[in-house]
Amino acid sequence: MTSICNYSHPELQITDGLPRQKTGILFPYNPEFYDRASGLYGPGAIYCWHLLLASLVIHWSFYPEDEDGYKRPGVTNDLLGVIAFPAFAATDGLIHALKILGTKHRALAFFCLRFPATELTGFAKFNDTQLHLGDIPPDVLNLGQHIIDLTGPITVCYTFAAVFVIMVILMVTEVLNGLQWQPTRWARILTYASYGYVVFVLVIFHLSLGDIFISIIIVMYEAILPFEFFVLYSSSIAVGLGTLGWIGLFINSIVKGDVKEREEALKALPGLFLVATFPAMMIFFSIANQVRLVPDLGISVRERDQMATLIVGIVTLCFTLYDVWVELGGSLEALPGLGNGEEIPLQDVSNQV
Repeated sequence: MTSICNYSHPELQITDGLPRQKTGILFPYNPEFYDRASGLYGPGAIYCWHLLLASLVIHWSFYPEDEDGYKRPGVTNDLLGVIAFPAFAATDGLIHALKILGTKHRALAFFCLRFPATELTGFAKFNDTQLHLGDIPPDVLNLGQHIIDLTGPITVCYTFAAVFVIMVILMVTEVLNGLQWQPTRWARILTYASYGYVVFVLVIFHLSLGDIFISIIIVMYEAILPFEFFVLYSSSIAVGLGTLGWIGLFINSIVKGDVKEREEALKALPGLFLVATFPAMMIFFSIANQVRLVPDLGISVRERDQMATLIVGIVTLCFTLYDVWVELGGSLEALPGLGNGEEIPLQDVSNQV
């Protein structure tokens, strides 16, 4: 069988006379596969949404306490942005899924284009003959364009479903009472409604693929992916901060001329290298297995619209971090008693800020 999965591995096919494009990983010699892709799900837009999600988590985690000692975050711009994007993506993905309803091998096509490094020998018998990428059948091109366009919204839906399942579980259980964190009624309603709608659309999407076995595998892959990248990003940030701390400590020991402190810093260096191997290995395997949290749509983050959207996410996160800094300590210097040895209870601080 010759399918879109054959053409998604250009290194195995004939590319004579075809220029390689700067964007596009799956089809670097055939940019026509990306003609239907929307910039709404480009890297800048999705990274912006990730930053909004991080902003929401930080904002809700450090929300000031009320008179009863509870944190009651409500409907905020962060929350609306975080839930509106996947809700729109779910609707968009459902429309695109219905367009390929009845097309043969659509489930396998989505699987191989979303996870191209996966071994597909057990799923179908593929044609081993080299194919010329300058002569692609119209039906293969049409299916490929639809699948590429579909990976954008579906990826957003899966990321939202995987991350927000934790928040939904916390909201519906009594654990929140112990955490003294109780979102307002409307915040809960909007979260439940958006999450339920996205999960419902994902169920319809998988039923439309017509292959339950492949659908189950896709669910497993997509559900694990956000947590895998969360561990990767968090460990990389931790190693980066640890490296900066070590450099500062080492430079300080040289400036002070403290030999003992310098020796302690050098002793910590092997441990830092050992810890750094963990994110390094994760990055290596992610690249080797072509695992991406952002789908390949042939769109570069350097494009103006993607860069502008990314800047919006960065600015939003920076303002959230500033607000948290002010809430926790940035404005404490203006409070009476600070610097005079007088201790101020945390509850009183939160009320005065």
